[in-house]
Amino acid sequence: MSNAQELVPIEKRYEDVKLSAEYVESRVKYPKFVFETILDYVEKSLGTFPKYPLAVDIGCGPGLMSTVFLAPYFDKVLGVDISESQIEQATLNNKHKNVEYSISPAESLPVEDNSATLIQVATALHWFDHEKFYKECDRVLVPGGVIAAFSYTLNIHFDHPMAAEIAEVFLEMKTKLTSADNPYCEKREKLTLQKYTDESVQIPYRDSKRFMEACGTADLETPLTYRIEAFLLLGRKPKIPASDDCEYN
Repeated sequence: MSNAQELVPIEKRYEDVKLSAEYVESRVKYPKFVFETILDYVEKSLGTFPKYPLAVDIGCGPGLMSTVFLAPYFDKVLGVDISESQIEQATLNNKHKNVEYSISPAESLPVEDNSATLIQVATALHWFDHEKFYKECDRVLVPGGVIAAFSYTLNIHFDHPMAAEIAEVFLEMKTKLTSADNPYCEKREKLTLQKYTDESVQIPYRDSKRFMEACGTADLETPLTYRIEAFLLLGRKPKIPASDDCEYN
């Protein structure tokens, strides 16, 4: 049997409930500036409101890393993911009345035309069919609505008598994970290593931007510190359709 036949499909990789719970505990949290930048872009695009109508968080996972941060700013937040167990975990974690979760692919959202103010994608854009996804965004976004897609790279530093040896183990792990010999290291994951600079992932609106910012562990005295380099793509659907603002108009 070939590697391609033996691989676990993406939507099945978190079917184990215990694994989904551990994912919540171990995943690096996104820097606060990412959400502040997104909300500032939404405000500049649509104006200031107590709350905006609808945000959709795509590839939401268990919901705690990205979806919940939108709850105070929108009347409704919908988190979607292709993993049934991740949505189950998100539903169990949900403490917000205005947040809902649903199983759905990014390219076919359970959302009406011209209804979403924000489409947010946290560390998932590289898995999508980008042409179909951006067409779907154009369908569901209100005029002036925003697409925000972000991810990060992570560098870990050790303050330990055996720091060199520990770093060597982590380097070996990283090398194996990103090696062509690892069947789970797909071409799409390299889009993240390239920090979303590849032409294939760019938002097809004229009004689009790219941001990068680094942050790290607050307590530099801890034995293990890390530095996150977050990168963010932002794009705004034209308020007035014009053929030269977006290839889908």
